[in-house]
Amino acid sequence: MTSKRQLTLHLDADIARVLDLEATRRGLTLSRAANDALRRALIDEAGEGLATTVKARLDRMEKRDHARARDVAEIREALLLFVRFWFERAGPIEDDDPDAEADAKARYEAFLEMLARELDR
Repeated sequence: MTSKRQLTLHLDADIARVLDLEATRRGLTLSRAANDALRRALIDEAGEGLATTVKARLDRMEKRDHARARDVAEIREALLLFVRFWFERAGPIEDDDPDAEADAKARYEAFLEMLARELDR
């Protein structure tokens, strides 16, 4: 059961005339026609505004999700490239080799260059 509240409204003449025509056209009382018009203006359109806001936020979230998926794909590609690079080029480094650290740095630099080329594709 809905409760009703009585209000006294003072309407501009042109609004009162349009409201009277709307009530007559729809076969409603002036009170019911005014209630329906106010409901559409204040509640239904506000709901549409909320729907528009939610849609915009969902669109932004979807764009961020696509950006994250792209970033994850690039990270995955980098990791796979590193593993491939490691197995193709890196032989065992002997512990007593004085140039082992220099070899490791050179291999790492080569890996970074290869990764940059792959990401530019």
